[in-house]
Amino acid sequence: MAEGSTRGGRSTAGPLVLAVIFLAVLGAGAGFSLGTLARDGHTTAISSSGPPPTGSDRTPVSTPPATDGTPSASASAVRCLAHTEQQAGAAPLIQLLYLHTKDSEVWICRSTDGTLYYQGHKGQPGGTLTEGSTALFLNTVEREGGNGYVATNTSPADGHVTKYHVTSQRLIIEDTVTGGREIQPAV
Repeated sequence: MAEGSTRGGRSTAGPLVLAVIFLAVLGAGAGFSLGTLARDGHTTAISSSGPPPTGSDRTPVSTPPATDGTPSASASAVRCLAHTEQQAGAAPLIQLLYLHTKDSEVWICRSTDGTLYYQGHKGQPGGTLTEGSTALFLNTVEREGGNGYVATNTSPADGHVTKYHVTSQRLIIEDTVTGGREIQPAV
């Protein structure tokens, strides 16, 4: 036997093997957890702080690259809400940005043809989206700067224009008639 291979008449191989197995299991668990966090927390094309996908309407999909300069979604991109897809009459819609503020939620979504959509929700995550009451869907969305979007809502009744400037850090609601601005930072 090699020197140091026994201790007081007992072999050290057993405890050594157990320690190696324990460390391997611990490392595999940590790797799995970090991989899951990376997949669920960072699946959008633009850095966002959106909730991880839940339910059948938030399934990963593969999409072709965008043609409008919008960063393309990865193979594990997150689908937008089923409500938003119904409003757009298009599926799948890929979530490019999610913003949660104290008062609202905003999603910026892109269809496979590159069309951008804005879905606003007045309320907290998980609340019901009712267009005209707690939700606002717009298909008049453009890129703004390097990391933002602007959605324009024109009232059919009087032509009043409200713009929604969205980044991962804030929502700015701009009344173009009065010049008023409401700033809602991300939480």
